Amino acid sequence: MTSVPNVTYVNPNDNGTCGFPREDSWTILREPFHSDMPWPGFLLGQTPASIWYWCADQMMVQKALAAKSLSDAQGATILTGWIKTLPMFLIIIPGMMSRVLYPDTVGCVDPEVCQAFCNNPVSCSNTAYPAIVLGIMPEGLRGVMIAVMLAALMSDLTSIFNSASTLFTMDIYNEIRKTAKTKELLIVGRVFILFLVAMSIMWIPHNTGVARRPALHLYSSNLSIFVPTNSSCVLYGDLVEKNE
Repeated sequence: MTSVPNVTYVNPNDNGTCGFPREDSWTILREPFHSDMPWPGFLLGQTPASIWYWCADQMMVQKALAAKSLSDAQGATILTGWIKTLPMFLIIIPGMMSRVLYPDTVGCVDPEVCQAFCNNPVSCSNTAYPAIVLGIMPEGLRGVMIAVMLAALMSDLTSIFNSASTLFTMDIYNEIRKTAKTKELLIVGRVFILFLVAMSIMWIPHNTGVARRPALHLYSSNLSIFVPTNSSCVLYGDLVEKNE
C-alpha cells in the first residue's frame, strides 16, 4: 500500500490522484457504487464468462470429449479446476511484487513517464512480468523463464488454432460439402489455420497502436462482446427440454 511512484498524476475528470493504491485494494467484492470493480458487475459479468470458458469454449470442450471415459473427463475437469488456482501464485503475486519493486516504471501513471519507458502513455503494467524476470533472476534462469513463456504462448496458440480449425472444418465446411473426404478436410483445416494466423498478425496493430490498454483489459473487453450470447445459448440448450 505504500508503493507509490515519485511522479503522480491528477485526473482532470474527478481531481483524484493516480498512483496511490486504493483503500479497497485488498477487497475482492467492492462496494457497488463508487469502486472501480463493483461487486454486482463482477458477479454478473464473471458468471457468464466462467460458463463460457468451462462449458462452451471449444479449446476446453474438445479435450473433455476426447477423454477415454466419462470418469476420465470428470476427473480431468476437477484437476484442471485445481490447477486453475496456480495463476494467483504464478501471475498475480509476481505482478504485485513487480509493482512494489518498480513503482516508477511498472507502476507509472504520468503519461509522459509511461511513454518514455514503454511507449504507451496509458500504462506500463504489461511490462511487470518481464521486468521482474530480467531484474531479479540470474542470467541462466532468465533464459529458462523466457523459454517457458514462449513455450506456454506457443502451446496456447496451438490449442486455439487447432480448436478453431476443427470447428470450421467439421461444423461448417463438412456441412457444405458432405461428400468431402478426409484428405480434403485435412487440407481445409490447415488452410484455415493459415488464415487465422494472418488475421492475428493483422490484429496486432489494433491492440498495440489503437487500444493502448493493459493486455488483460483488452482481452476482457473483446470477450465481453460475444461471451454473454454464447453462455445464454449453452444455458438454453441445457435447461430447455428437447423434443426428439
